[in-house]
Amino acid sequence: MVQEMIYDWCSSACSKYNFDNNPQFMYHYYVATGKDAENIRADWQKENFQSDMKQELESWHLDAFLQENIFENNINLSVLPENSFVIQFKVILKKPYISIDEQDFYIIDNPIRKDKVFSLPYVAPSSWKGSLRSALYHLGCNSEDKRIQSIIGGNTLENDEILTKGRIHLFPSFFKKKGLEIINPHNRETRVGTIPIPFECVPVGESGLFTLLYVPYNQFLNSNTKEFKNQILDDLLLLSQGLQFMFLTYGFGAKTPSGFGIVEDKLIDGKITLKTKSITVSMQIEVKPPEKVFEKYLKEDGKVKDAFIGGGEDGLLSNKEYNQKTSQFKDGSLNEFKRFRTWYKFHGSDWQKHLQSENETSAKWPFWNFGTFDELINAAIEIKQKLSEGEGQ
Repeated sequence: MVQEMIYDWCSSACSKYNFDNNPQFMYHYYVATGKDAENIRADWQKENFQSDMKQELESWHLDAFLQENIFENNINLSVLPENSFVIQFKVILKKPYISIDEQDFYIIDNPIRKDKVFSLPYVAPSSWKGSLRSALYHLGCNSEDKRIQSIIGGNTLENDEILTKGRIHLFPSFFKKKGLEIINPHNRETRVGTIPIPFECVPVGESGLFTLLYVPYNQFLNSNTKEFKNQILDDLLLLSQGLQFMFLTYGFGAKTPSGFGIVEDKLIDGKITLKTKSITVSMQIEVKPPEKVFEKYLKEDGKVKDAFIGGGEDGLLSNKEYNQKTSQFKDGSLNEFKRFRTWYKFHGSDWQKHLQSENETSAKWPFWNFGTFDELINAAIEIKQKLSEGEGQ
């Protein structure tokens, strides 16, 4: 009976949709009719996981959809309460990320969760919050603790009717690539796996932007301003420690006990921005500026011009690629470009941050950069010390 229902559903779907565009329909149709469907899955796998979503969706302004500048574009600390802060950084996956999608019919049984518009893999805000709550629990913070409830949200009384809104707001994180992981459970006696299970995943090396906004919306209820400020600073430190444990040890997504959902301890563009008038932080970043002759290779924001991007080291043109394009360049030489590549490798990132700090609309609020989770925790400790002492830098 069930097989007949699947057959009818597949037949109806296949009459409405093209097989080429909907391989999952063809796959289930073949399964329902008793035909060999593995070749369809193999072809789908080869085509699905070799494509670069960024190239395919370039006309849709994918960078904006991926929210790579979500803080600068969407979060205005000026309208939020004092001591609100944003923690933002880009992570690089050390282990694949796995999640479960709500899609009923798919060519494999374990599709990754994807958005409804571009079918991009993503981590939903609710998933981030759940993973962070679990990480804090493993650090010894019980979910019934009033402090955890004030940060993440939960019951204020023993009955479930009254809830408290959490102070943190998590933003979705999108990825551009998909991959496939095979899990093969072993028989305890024979120690041999016989039924490999495919899981759609985000592969190792893929990066995604993480953004956490903390808003102490209920501070007007607390008459002790100093005590409330200390509570916020303690929350900042606890969240930093929780993020370190979640990303480096506990993991996020599905199959975390098996080691999935772990990232590299190397963060890209990590920054804490705090709304406070109590302290100021020097916006000057010590960098080695580019030579005058290097300016022709750079955009106004310090990034390399598209003409000089290639398959060489650090994403720049290799010697061979430069020689192939040399007729397009009015001035300069390969030797000069080699010197530029060396400068860019060691100083390009700092130069971009320096230019960003000069032009940022949020520059009136102090911020702290970090490149690892230890540096994130150290920044939280420094913020606590500075606000507690009331000293400026």
